[in-house]
Amino acid sequence: MIHRFFQGLVILSLCLLFSCSQTENKETPNILWITSEDNGKFLGCYGDEIAATPNLDALAGQGVRYTSCFANAPVCALVRSSWILGVPAVSTGTHNMRSHYRVPEALKPYPVLLKEAGYYVTNNSKTDYNTSSFGKEIWDECSGEAHYRNRAEGQPFFAVFNIGVSHEGQIFERFYPDKYPPPSTPAGGIQVPPYQVKTPETIRDWQRMYDRIHDMDAEVGRLLNELKEAGEAENTIIFYCSDHGGITLRSKRFLFDSGTRVPFIIYVPEKWKHMMPGEPGTASDRLCQFIDMPVTFLSLAGADVPQHMPGKILAGPGRDPAPESVLLFSGRFDEAPDMSRAVTDGRWKYIRNYEPDRPFFQMLSYPLNQSGQVSQYEEYMAGRTNELQSAQYGLQPPELLFDTRADPHEISNLAGDPGYSERLDRMRNLLDRHLMEVRDAGFIAEPMLARLDRDSGTTIYDFCQDLNRYPLEEILPFAGTAGLQDASNLATMVSGLNQENPVIRYWAVLGLRLLGDRAAPAEEELRGALKDPAEEVRITAALALGNLGFREEAAIVLLAEARRADNDAWANWALDGLRYLEIPDAIRGVSEDEVVKGNYSKRTYDHLKGGGTIRLMPENE
Repeated sequence: MIHRFFQGLVILSLCLLFSCSQTENKETPNILWITSEDNGKFLGCYGDEIAATPNLDALAGQGVRYTSCFANAPVCALVRSSWILGVPAVSTGTHNMRSHYRVPEALKPYPVLLKEAGYYVTNNSKTDYNTSSFGKEIWDECSGEAHYRNRAEGQPFFAVFNIGVSHEGQIFERFYPDKYPPPSTPAGGIQVPPYQVKTPETIRDWQRMYDRIHDMDAEVGRLLNELKEAGEAENTIIFYCSDHGGITLRSKRFLFDSGTRVPFIIYVPEKWKHMMPGEPGTASDRLCQFIDMPVTFLSLAGADVPQHMPGKILAGPGRDPAPESVLLFSGRFDEAPDMSRAVTDGRWKYIRNYEPDRPFFQMLSYPLNQSGQVSQYEEYMAGRTNELQSAQYGLQPPELLFDTRADPHEISNLAGDPGYSERLDRMRNLLDRHLMEVRDAGFIAEPMLARLDRDSGTTIYDFCQDLNRYPLEEILPFAGTAGLQDASNLATMVSGLNQENPVIRYWAVLGLRLLGDRAAPAEEELRGALKDPAEEVRITAALALGNLGFREEAAIVLLAEARRADNDAWANWALDGLRYLEIPDAIRGVSEDEVVKGNYSKRTYDHLKGGGTIRLMPENE
C-alpha cells in the first residue's frame, strides 16, 4: 500500500515536471506593434485616393483591415494611458491631458505582464502614459535605440515602434516657415470636409498632412524590411494603428469619427495562421476599440489576462465576441476644461456634452499653430462662412446623434428629430451603462481629482470603486439633469448645494451655471456657494454669478482663487473662468508669479494677457 502510494507520487511528479517542461518550451509568436501619430484613416487601403501609402496597403492586402476600430479618446496621452493598463483612462482618473495622477499597483502595465510571461519587451520610444506611477522602467528597453535584436537567443519579443512624423506639430508651417520644403502632394484633388472652409491655408495644411503620411508609410516599410532581414517575419504577428484620428479642424480633440475612428491592421504569417482573425486581404467590420489591444497581446503571448481589463480579445484561440458598443471620452485637452462622452456601435454615434455652455472651438493655443485653423476662424469672424462652417464656433448642443453610415461627416444632428426618439433613448441608456461599468471618474471636477491624488491616501481609481465615497448611481442622474438646461429643475439644483458629497454639490452649481440668467432666483444660494469648502464649487458659483451680470465680483473671486491655488488644475480652472466670462482685461496688472501654478495655467494666463486673441505655441507641446 505504501509502495503504491510512493509509486503514484513519483508518477504524478514526473507528469507535473513534463507538463511544466512542455509549458516552458511552448513556442509563442513575436509581436510587432507599429503606431503612427495623428493620421486617421487617410491611407490608400482605406479608399483614400490621394494618400501614397504602398507599405501599409501591402500589409492590409495580406492581413485583416478593420473598418470600425475606435480610439477611446481623440488625443494621445489619454489613449496611451488606456493602452498601457488596458483600462479606460476615465476609470483611473487619467483622462485630462497630462494630469499625471497615480494609479494602483494592482493595475500592472501590460509590458510587465508580458515580461512575466517570458517576453523581451521594447519600446521605441514614446511613453506619455499620463500617470506618475511608472515610466520607462516597465520595459526591458525604452529609448530611441530600443530594439528586439537585443533579446536573449530564442526569446520571443514584443516590440512597439511609434512613428511621430505624422504628428500635427509637423505641419506647423506658420510657426516654422523654414522647416519643410514646399508640399509635394498636389492641391488639385484635395476636397476638405463640408464643415471646413477651403482657404489656401487649409489646402496647404492638408498637403502637408499627406506629405507626412507618406513619410510615415516609408518608415513602416523600413520597419517591415528590418523584420525580414532579421529573419523574424514568419515568426511575428504585426499590428498597425494610428493613435487617434486626424489633425485638421474638428478632428483631433473631438469625439466625431474624424477624431476617433482609426486605421487598424492585423497581419498574421503562415506559421501562425490559426491565430488569424479573418482571411488574408479582407476587411472586417467588427466593432473594436483600443482597450482590446492589450488583452489581445497578452492572449497571443499565452499570458494571463487580468479580470480588471475589460477589452475583448481580437485574435487567436481566445478570441471574444465583438462588443455591442464602445465608450469614447474627452476631458480637458490642453488648457480648456470640458467634458463630453460618447457611445458608438460602429454606425450610430451618440455624444453627450456635459458643458453645453462652452463652444466647440475653445481657442486652444496649440492647434492654432495650424495656418488652416487660423484662416478658417478669420473667415468666420469676417462673416464669410456658411451655417455649417459657422456651427464650429457656436455652443455645443447638449446631445448629438448621428447615423455615420448615411452621414459620415456627422453634420446632421438627429437628436431633435422625433423620428429618432427611440434610437436616441437606446443610445442614452447604452452610454449610461458604460459610464457605470467603468466607474467614470470624470464626474469629479479636476481640482478635486488633484486633491484626491495628493491628499487622500488612495488612488482615484480606488476612490471611484468605493460605492459609498463615490455614489455614481446618484451622481449620474444629477449630472444628466444639470445638462438639460431646464429652468424647471432649478429647485433640484439648489437642493444639491446642500448635499454632503462635494461631487453632487459641484454638479448642482454647474447646473445653475448652465441656466445662465435663468438662475437669478438662486442668487442668494450661489453667493453662499462662494464659501463652499471645495474650490471647484466656489469657482463655478462665481461663473454662475457672472452669468447673472456680476462680472466684476466674479473676476475678484476668480483671481483670488488663482492666487490661493496650490496646483495647476485649481489655478487653471480659476483663470479659465475669466476666459469663460470673456473678461480678459481682469488679468491686467496681475503678475504671472501671483496666479500661474503650472503649464496649463500659464497658457491660460498668456491667452488672457493677449486679450483673448490667437496666440502661437511652441511645437513641442
